[in-house]
Amino acid sequence: MRWGMLAASPDALRYAIAILLLLLILFSVSGCQTEPVKPIVQTVVVEKPVQVRCQVPAIERPVWETERANVADPVTVSRAIRAELEQRRGYETRLEAAAKSCE
Repeated sequence: MRWGMLAASPDALRYAIAILLLLLILFSVSGCQTEPVKPIVQTVVVEKPVQVRCQVPAIERPVWETERANVADPVTVSRAIRAELEQRRGYETRLEAAAKSCE
């Protein structure tokens, strides 16, 4: 019969039962002594850049001096061109300032 092979000596059986009882007692006692883990609640501030649409007032295009000048008179056209250079510098400066304010 196969049962004869599974039979163990009485001393080995007592030893196994003693170990099982010892483990059972240790596990039951250790479970009672531990305190429940309390969660740690913590607020963390995360700074993340967010794109914001730039709102700059519209810069109107001026009426250029060459548009108002009399084309028939070369001296007036020459003066208008020189005046328009200053107009354009001022207009470009305002455009660049508006563009920089959006950076």
